[in-house]
Amino acid sequence: MNTFNKRKASVLILEDNELDMLVLKVLLERHFHLYIVSNGADAVKAAEEFDFDIVLADINLGDPGMDGVKAMKMIRQIKKNAQLKIFAVTAYAENSEYYLAEGFNEVLTKPVIKEEIFDILNETYEANKFSEDNLLKKN
Repeated sequence: MNTFNKRKASVLILEDNELDMLVLKVLLERHFHLYIVSNGADAVKAAEEFDFDIVLADINLGDPGMDGVKAMKMIRQIKKNAQLKIFAVTAYAENSEYYLAEGFNEVLTKPVIKEEIFDILNETYEANKFSEDNLLKKN
């Protein structure tokens, strides 16, 4: 039996609504390392400074200069984040095709349902899991 401790995935959450932020935090904090920001500029800065496995980006941020789509595109321009899994989080399910066409990997509809978010995050994290050898090389 392998007793190797697998690391938790790191999730960047971009959400400006305090209630939605709290919901995501409560759902995810026991299972993932979370870094939560409330505006696109802070999300881009965090993505430059830290390595994340997954990004959850609200679309409507209340900032006319940067919505979630623009933040996602700026994060993807950072070389190390070109293949980063970035999910749109929105109340506007009817725009899902547009968000996917813009470059998001998946669209989560608000209100976020616990089972849905865990299925998507676990599926993504499973695809991104590092082998024991790779983790040892990184540490």
